Amino acid sequence: MTSKKVLGVVMTSAVVAGYAGAAVWSAWATPPVEVATDFGAGDGLSRYVLTADTASGELLTALEDVPGVASAQWVDGARALVATEGVTEERLAAVPGVTGVEPSTSAPLLGTVTDPLFPQYGWNLENTGSNAYGQAAVADADIDATTGWDTGTGIGRVVAVVDSGFDTDHPDLAGSLWTNPDEDCGSVDTDGNGLAGDCHGWNFYADNADIDNGSLGSHGTSVSGVVGARAGNGQGLAGVAPGVSIMPLVAGGGSTVDIYLCALAIRYAVDHGADVINASWGGAFGGPALDALRSAIAYADAHGVLVVAAAGNDGGNRDTSIVYPASLTDPNVVTVGSSTAADTVAGHSGYGAASVDLFAPGVRVAAPWNDGGMRLVDGTSFAAPHVAAAIALYRAVRPTATAAELKAALLADVDPAPAFDGKSVTGGRLTLSRLADEGRDAVQYAFTSMTARPGTVSPGIGISAPASSGQFSVDVGLGMESGGEIWALADEAVTLDGVTVPTDDEGDARFELGSLSDFQGIGLAPSMDLGDGRYVLTVQLYRDGQPMGRMHAAPLLVTSAPPATTSPSPAAPTPGAPGGPTPTAPTPRPGTSTPTVPGGTTPDGTGPGGSTPAPTSPAPGGTTPGGGSAPSTPAPTTPGTPGTPAPTGPTPSTPAPGTPTPTTPAPATPAPSTPAPSIPAPGTPAPDGSASASPAPGTGPGTTDPGTTAPATPPASTTYPEVGPFRITSLSPNRVDTAGGTLVTITGRALPSVPTVRIGASATATVVRSTVDTLVVRVPARTAGSYDVTITARDGRASVLSNALTYADAVGSGPEPTTPPGGSTPGGSSPDGSPPGGTSPGGTSPGGSTPPAAAPVVRTGPGGERLVRSDRFSRLGSIWSLNCSASCTGVAI
Repeated sequence: MTSKKVLGVVMTSAVVAGYAGAAVWSAWATPPVEVATDFGAGDGLSRYVLTADTASGELLTALEDVPGVASAQWVDGARALVATEGVTEERLAAVPGVTGVEPSTSAPLLGTVTDPLFPQYGWNLENTGSNAYGQAAVADADIDATTGWDTGTGIGRVVAVVDSGFDTDHPDLAGSLWTNPDEDCGSVDTDGNGLAGDCHGWNFYADNADIDNGSLGSHGTSVSGVVGARAGNGQGLAGVAPGVSIMPLVAGGGSTVDIYLCALAIRYAVDHGADVINASWGGAFGGPALDALRSAIAYADAHGVLVVAAAGNDGGNRDTSIVYPASLTDPNVVTVGSSTAADTVAGHSGYGAASVDLFAPGVRVAAPWNDGGMRLVDGTSFAAPHVAAAIALYRAVRPTATAAELKAALLADVDPAPAFDGKSVTGGRLTLSRLADEGRDAVQYAFTSMTARPGTVSPGIGISAPASSGQFSVDVGLGMESGGEIWALADEAVTLDGVTVPTDDEGDARFELGSLSDFQGIGLAPSMDLGDGRYVLTVQLYRDGQPMGRMHAAPLLVTSAPPATTSPSPAAPTPGAPGGPTPTAPTPRPGTSTPTVPGGTTPDGTGPGGSTPAPTSPAPGGTTPGGGSAPSTPAPTTPGTPGTPAPTGPTPSTPAPGTPTPTTPAPATPAPSTPAPSIPAPGTPAPDGSASASPAPGTGPGTTDPGTTAPATPPASTTYPEVGPFRITSLSPNRVDTAGGTLVTITGRALPSVPTVRIGASATATVVRSTVDTLVVRVPARTAGSYDVTITARDGRASVLSNALTYADAVGSGPEPTTPPGGSTPGGSSPDGSPPGGTSPGGTSPGGSTPPAAAPVVRTGPGGERLVRSDRFSRLGSIWSLNCSASCTGVAI
């Protein structure tokens, strides 16, 4: 059967065997000395942080007199640290003068890896000179993992592993599995991509949702472990980015993958939000299979996603001995060779002064196996995921950087070594030691009181920033876990300094801090009424309307039960994974009920057997998997009444060369009534030019020329000559009602899969459907006039259509989907941009009020909360591994 398929060989080998299609793995040897698994268990005492009305010696004395209290000491002007044995929080809270009791926060000693296999086998993470089994070692010939972890572990980032499978039962991978926020596990295709049940990825090899792939998935399991095996869990060893989510995409089994399926998997990864794609496979092939692979990688490039390729295990020169994808010259491909524990090129590794970008550990790497155990693995298959994981960490500290900028930063930061000079583009080996410089942040946050009882919850937020002056404001955001996913918590009243602002559909409430001449630091204590549950608190500081640094997030636990003395928020198993807990039902809050809306060639082409013939048929379909049919354009709408302001952009007259051409389409079937979620993208949109005509003098985005009137028959659509990075070709209709609710269809050649669409400077449209070539949005209400339309991807790339949309009174709108009571457009605004009920003194809700016609993807929380699907919050599934019960710095997002 394999003679009829183009196969790529997974990049695995053993030094003792030279190149072979199948991998050779070394069995564990009994360590000659006892394994040092940690540095001791501490003194066994439980420590609490107590807050008090006043700091006094009398209170410390009273605390020390409590039976079981070993010591008590002040840690700042209002907090005391108490070490106890068998003393309950209630007993400590009963001491006169104590106003609050919480478990203290602990953190591991940095500079070491505590996972049990590190002392003998962890050289790739931190090379001690004596922990590289079976090979010569030089201390510090490693990737400096723990230094990189000081910046972050990749929480919220997604690495797609296109390979042979994933072990969902492996203890060292528990909590790492990606969850598709738009798909439920089961037999129903809820996200409309044609793949029923792809809740954690997809098995293209078997054409089903079984991402484990049985006994065929060992290679993919090991690659996944190198990327994101969990750290500090008492199991195996740690991955390079132990906080990332892994999106397993099965494209083969055993020792081979199918190239066509690899191409489909790459497109799936791009469409479903992967930050980077790992490709530990390759071969010397051509024809339609190579065309399909090239097209998929170009698709990833158009959407700003890097693809990491293994350099091959034949010891060949990739500059002259071509292997794909390693030898591809696409700017988004990063090719990786194997290094040893002595900072030399592994004997099996491909190299190339112009084709191999850098080296990474690929000899005797300890990795998970799909029988629940571990193996030592060799090959460029395991060098590549070191780099893929590193790119996820770089993306976490530089969320708005382009793919080219991330690649340049990664390659500029390598550790040079003589053995790599002339063998790679950089002459160096991967290191994370300079990652902190990439993500140096001017603003720092500290979260306190992050464990509370139901009722009024008041976490503390400390903000430290360089001395500066300006008009300052802050966004306080709330997310809530429900059904294993974190949702934005909307319509929640947040009070800060006497000002109450409800959160919008993105979970945010904005507060004005006022004009400050010397901002050096501030402490905030927002309060809100919350029932039992697991929440996420976010904060973002602004100066003069511009974000300062990056948003930070931290877990907030609200529980009726006494908080544990250890981490109150253990790492949450991924929904659907074995052993996943059922969330405790929160205590309902009065008056908070909202109905739910459902939402075989050798790498160098030589050697025995030669090349497998390429099929003569083209790649199946040639389309994005499960893309389906795009919704058709709404019928032309009724023109406005005389006196309606005219658009300042394209007009029905013959446009100048290079400007959009108005057309009038025939009526078509309306778009589906069930909307997809509107997923926000980070970064501020940056105009990249538009083919629209310049506005008339005295007008501009969001303005109206009061001296003109609308034409009797306005154009229904506007065409564009592939504008911007998304190559936009049309927008229809270009005239909508001021009341909002009209469906607008935007077409293009490379539209982003998770866009944000803004109308004017502030209002956000609801995304109803998004594919590579069609984007359907429901527009918010706005005052009459012409507005820019800005489409922004998650990585910050944007296309701006100048004056593309004209609002007028009494214009017909498209069909309305079912709207829950209180439904609103994420980030939308009222016609004048004001919050509901006007502006509250000192604070406004971001985006303001929203028209009732909008219908975001919502659900009702266990306590009656209104929850809105949010890309920002859904990507934070690993945040429960942070212990913020007393204090922490959170994670940058």
